[in-house]
Amino acid sequence: MNRGCSCDPDKGLTRLTVAGAQVGLSGIEELFAQWRAVGRGAAELSDREVLAGLRRRNYVSRGVETEYAAAVLALYARQCSK
Repeated sequence: MNRGCSCDPDKGLTRLTVAGAQVGLSGIEELFAQWRAVGRGAAELSDREVLAGLRRRNYVSRGVETEYAAAVLALYARQCSK
């Protein structure tokens, strides 16, 4: 990293393992905050809703949609249980 640069390329990224590979997802904390604000728990969210939220700021390949949704919902459930 350039010492003169104060930017952090990982800032705002949430690292998560999806289908055996580590990925960086942007905007996860904001997405979780939106769901919490309207009282939506992980069990109440469909894969379709999760993917729609993810795709606002991330590319999700059609071949691993189910895996992305499951990984994000599991993380959200863990955060909600804290």
